Amino acid sequence: MTAPRLALIADDPRLAAAVLAHLEKTLGLVLWQCSFEGIRRYPAPEADGLLLLASGSATESEQVLRLVQEVYLQKLPLVLLIVEAEAARAGRDLKRLDAYVARRLRWPADAAALSQFVGERAARLPHAAEVVEETVEDIIRRRLLAQTPSLAPMAERIALAAAHDVTVLLTGETGTGKTFLARLMHDGSPRRAHPFLVVPCGAQPANLVESAFFGHVRGAFTGADRPKVGKFEAAGEGTLLLDEIDTIGLEQQAGLLRVIETGEFEPVGGNETKHCQARVIVASNWDLEDAVRRNKFRQDLYYRLNVMSFHLPPLRERIQDVAPLVRGMAAKFNTKFRKDLFDVSPAAMDALESFSWPGNIRQLENFLQQAVLVSSGPELLPEHLPEQLRQFRPTERVFAVEPRPDTLVHNRETLERNVIQRALAKNGYSRSRAAVALGISRVTLYKKMKKYGLMRGPLQPEES
Repeated sequence: MTAPRLALIADDPRLAAAVLAHLEKTLGLVLWQCSFEGIRRYPAPEADGLLLLASGSATESEQVLRLVQEVYLQKLPLVLLIVEAEAARAGRDLKRLDAYVARRLRWPADAAALSQFVGERAARLPHAAEVVEETVEDIIRRRLLAQTPSLAPMAERIALAAAHDVTVLLTGETGTGKTFLARLMHDGSPRRAHPFLVVPCGAQPANLVESAFFGHVRGAFTGADRPKVGKFEAAGEGTLLLDEIDTIGLEQQAGLLRVIETGEFEPVGGNETKHCQARVIVASNWDLEDAVRRNKFRQDLYYRLNVMSFHLPPLRERIQDVAPLVRGMAAKFNTKFRKDLFDVSPAAMDALESFSWPGNIRQLENFLQQAVLVSSGPELLPEHLPEQLRQFRPTERVFAVEPRPDTLVHNRETLERNVIQRALAKNGYSRSRAAVALGISRVTLYKKMKKYGLMRGPLQPEES
């Protein structure tokens, strides 16, 4: 489900109960209530409700600060109201948050003002306190829109893969988000309550791959002084991601084929046949079909693994994903390092969107962690970015695509397409809002989207 559009966020049960009872008595509203930790699962780009942040202690004042920062860093269209109890004022001063929230009220002194403000806001929000049930596809699309909007058109197929126990092949350069996508499938599947385990095949010595997969008995080989449970058994009824599957040798591929086909395996050195109950997803940095042609990968195993497949393009081809990824990472590291960030400057974002990202999302995360760590003040600035990124020039950008004519028309159309993609992503794929942001009519935007092949993107209900 998704959070209702009117909610109280509080950890102090007494303060929460008092505020809820007051609003129910004065307005007849029954607000949804959640903890500060719990609400982080809910805010999404399409959310436009009202959050009441209740601070009943110095500890909760810190929680309020961090949540306000996360909302602002991620540009979530939420209205924030702080309800501050007397005990909370001995902690962190929340007055400086006045520029980032709609109101900051004292409790119980401003109880009447609280009722008035909430009543006015609730009148603008139809079904404000209603909790809306979402389908798995809705949840997946919401998470993709929040983090990697370019992948949102995959939501229907991802939901289909999540719902059925078929093997899935994920391909793409290292660091493009294959583990994130596998986790998304697991979280959307009936197996979500069971473990999600990752086996980094490329990190396993060739002679220990089978032990990592299937475990071993004591004395199976030199150094095996105790029995070990392999990942296929440890995953239970959960999901097992075999990352960098292209790195394992042909001999190990034979054992993998057997367990994929029959579910049966034996620990190394053992005779007891065990049964795998886990769902298997595999990821490869390379083209497995090409590996089959070069006799580096078994054809029968490839067909077994490739029941459903998803390809993740490199980040340099997904410019619309950079901003939401940057904002999400900045929010995470801001909380981790207890920094004072509320925003990413336009100049810093331009530099981040212009970089070629040879290391893809993993490199972006590394750069953002460094930048947030050295930052000071409320805004992430270009001088906080690593030197490698600050010295980069867009003309050095290398695309892994076939070269195209270097004509003025082509360059202008490429730029226009990227600008439109970015505007759509930043406005939740609403054509109306994107057209306003671009300063063009909705009809003009529609024609340009058709011209540039952008009609397959996710659209809000009003646009469909």
